[in-house]
Amino acid sequence: MKSLVLKMNFVTIYAFSLGAIYLLLLFLSYVKYGFDFRDINFYLMLLFYLLFEFIPVRFQTFFERKFDESKKTIDMFFSVGLIISILSTIILKITNALVLPLIVFLILRVRVLFSKEYYFFIFNVSMIGILVFVVSKFFEIFSFKNIVLSSLYVAGISAVYSIFNLIFSFLFLTFMYKDFSKKYFNMLIGDGRFYNILSTSLNAFLVYFLYRLIGISAIPVSFFTISSIQLGNYYATKYRNAKLELLMALAKSLEEKDSYTLGHGENVAKLSVEIAKELGFSDNDLKLLEIAGILHDVGKIGIPDIIISKMDKLTSEEYEIMKEHSVKGYEILKNITEYKDTVATWVLHHHERWDGNGYPGGLKEEEIPLFSRILTISDVFDAITSDRPYRRAWSRKKAIAFIKDNSDIIFDPEIVNVFLKVIGED
Repeated sequence: MKSLVLKMNFVTIYAFSLGAIYLLLLFLSYVKYGFDFRDINFYLMLLFYLLFEFIPVRFQTFFERKFDESKKTIDMFFSVGLIISILSTIILKITNALVLPLIVFLILRVRVLFSKEYYFFIFNVSMIGILVFVVSKFFEIFSFKNIVLSSLYVAGISAVYSIFNLIFSFLFLTFMYKDFSKKYFNMLIGDGRFYNILSTSLNAFLVYFLYRLIGISAIPVSFFTISSIQLGNYYATKYRNAKLELLMALAKSLEEKDSYTLGHGENVAKLSVEIAKELGFSDNDLKLLEIAGILHDVGKIGIPDIIISKMDKLTSEEYEIMKEHSVKGYEILKNITEYKDTVATWVLHHHERWDGNGYPGGLKEEEIPLFSRILTISDVFDAITSDRPYRRAWSRKKAIAFIKDNSDIIFDPEIVNVFLKVIGED
């Protein structure tokens, strides 16, 4: 309880500090420039701001939501409303522009202000207000008459705005959890989410370019354009996720057919990720490797059931058919574009051997993809330490001895050393 109070103190001090700066800037702007209640553009921008706030770019991946439900995540997002924040500094008086985020958040998120997490409200309004003020100063210093140059300038400013937004958010997470960790940075920009900044800059360029051509009516036109783009991205992501869900279901159905391999995919994934962590790979690589581990045997869906569920040892002919599962797995996984050169390729080669006597390509040593070499050792270790219809599980000691004996034969010696370190720790 004491540590929770401490966390709240840090984050509330941070939020209230930003709030104080925001109110000071708002007061100084009002004293110097006043507030124009009769500006019709202010009310139009308020309306557009509210509309654009409903187009979020969320900072959360399908994999985190679906397969890591035990890990508590914060549903963070950029809204395309920041484009209106930037444009408001060009179109409106600075005081009017500073008031916009406060009014919008009072309309859309007033419940947060009166909840236990009120500091979220203060943080978001203050951060946006401060960034709006800074952006307005950029426009005071530089301006371009050329429509293309000025639009590019706006795109650049939106990128700077987004980056500072990330910095403020990173500090917020750090103070909230009292932990300065790169995992919060990865939460904000990992898994390609950094490209949201490029997308936002492109949208800002588009909106401002049209604004210079046809005036404020460009904003509602842009709203529908951006909505269409985001909707297309949303359904493209949903389609990809649906395919991944189907593959996961196929992997589970295989385990249901063969109770002896129940949980094998998850075990291989877990051990592979631990080995890759020791080797210093990024969170994105770890997530892809985890997917590869879970799905490494998905190609067995194309192997006859009589072979998959056979209680005796396979004949040489049956074994040759079984060996096809890695190629079949590749053929299935390559249909997800972003997996073709990663997950699909790693699965294709997870039965290669260091000495070149594996399959399907007979690759040797470093010709074998590194993540395939990791999957190989994890797959073998979990298989030999699990019961099979034709033999009992090997003891941990015997299995480790087998791995050591086959270092530089089946397994990459470097991976063996890391494997032994991981196994020794747990």
